[in-house]
Amino acid sequence: MDSPSSPPALVVSLHDAHPGSIERIRGQLCALRKWGVERTSILMVPEWHHGAPTPQDPRTVELATGWQREGHELVLHGYFHDRVGLATTAGNLFWTRLYTNQEAEFLDLTEAEAAARLKKGRALFGELGWAGPGFIAPAWLMAPHLPATLRQLGFAYTNTLRHFLPLGGPGDAPEPSQSLCWSTRASWRRTCSLAWNARLLERLLRARPPLLRISLHPDDLTFAPIREQIERSVKRALQSGYKPTSYADYAAG
Repeated sequence: MDSPSSPPALVVSLHDAHPGSIERIRGQLCALRKWGVERTSILMVPEWHHGAPTPQDPRTVELATGWQREGHELVLHGYFHDRVGLATTAGNLFWTRLYTNQEAEFLDLTEAEAAARLKKGRALFGELGWAGPGFIAPAWLMAPHLPATLRQLGFAYTNTLRHFLPLGGPGDAPEPSQSLCWSTRASWRRTCSLAWNARLLERLLRARPPLLRISLHPDDLTFAPIREQIERSVKRALQSGYKPTSYADYAAG
C-alpha cells in the first residue's frame, strides 16, 4: 500500500474480460485514456460460462498481452464465472439468483475445488506470460476459507466490494475500501445505481481514503447516463489528486 506521503490511489478495474466482451473492454480502455486513466486492472475469465477457453481466441490473447505490456494489470477473475454444477439452497438463494445471475462461482466451493480452479487459472496465466499476482472472485463473493487458500498459493491480494485484502502475511488486515459499481441488468437497477454512486462518490471524496475504486463491467458505457456518471467520477477523482494505478502496484506499496 502507499506510504502516507504518496498520493492516494485510484484503481479502475474492468471486469469480465473474455472473448465475447474483449472489444467492449477495448472501448472502455480507449475512453479511460481520454479521461486521463492509462493504468487499470483488467479482470480476465479463463472459460466464461463454460465456453471456449480464452487462450483459444487469438484476438483476446493479443489484446490482453498488449495491455499488460502497456502497464495494465491482468487479474484472474474466477475460472468459469458461473455456478454450473453447484447447488442453489435457501442459504445462498439471494446471492445466486437475486444479487447475481448464477455467477457467484467461489461463494461456496470446497477448499479443494477452489484450490484446483485457482491453480488451473494460474497455470493458464503462466502459459500466456500474464503475471496475475491477484485474484478477484466473481461478484466479489467468496467462501470464508478462500483468503487463506489464496495466501497459501502465493497470491498477493484479493478484494471484496467493501474491502481490499493484502495477502503478504497472516498479519495483514483487510483495508476498508468500497468500490463504485453499477448494475445494468434492468432499468430499475440502473436508476438505483446512479443514485447510489452519486452519494457514495461524495462520501468517499470527503473521507479521502488512500484507495479509491471504480469497477466497470462490459456493458456499463453503453448506457449514456451511466457512462456520463463514470466519466464525471473518474475526472473528479483525478482532480482531487488521486493517481491511477493497478491493484498489484497498490498492494506492492
